[in-house]
Amino acid sequence: MLCDECKKNPATIFFKEVLPGKTVELHLCESCAHKRGLMTAKKMSPIEILQKLLKEKSAHDEQTICPGCYMTLAEFKRVGRFGCSKCVRSFESYIKNLLKQIHQSDKHIGRTLSPGEKKGIEVFKLREELKKALENEAYEEAAKIRDKLRKFGIDNVE
Repeated sequence: MLCDECKKNPATIFFKEVLPGKTVELHLCESCAHKRGLMTAKKMSPIEILQKLLKEKSAHDEQTICPGCYMTLAEFKRVGRFGCSKCVRSFESYIKNLLKQIHQSDKHIGRTLSPGEKKGIEVFKLREELKKALENEAYEEAAKIRDKLRKFGIDNVE
């Protein structure tokens, strides 16, 4: 296989980078790999090559800055929280990729209520209505609300 860049020498360096949505694969000879900075005069171990690539990526993260609070993308990745409301727009591409990884979708849907949680909300609302009905001395309405609470299994109604 020939080098992808010079198309003269045989490819001895195989470089593969996986990006969100696509994979970049390069087959280079040693001289072209040196020109691209993937190799130095001394032989680099695969770990050193990966470290160099990660540093380049983190340099990009340091250059992506929110105009509102001046938080960098690297800082957001480290902290895990936004600095202001403008961070959402500033780091939008990273956030979309993150949401795809977490939710398998571009949009955050939120959590769904479990059956017990909805019951708790309804009971809370009914108790508030019952207090108001009793304060207003609307006893017939209070009795109806009490019956609704008993359907939820609440017997000790105030």
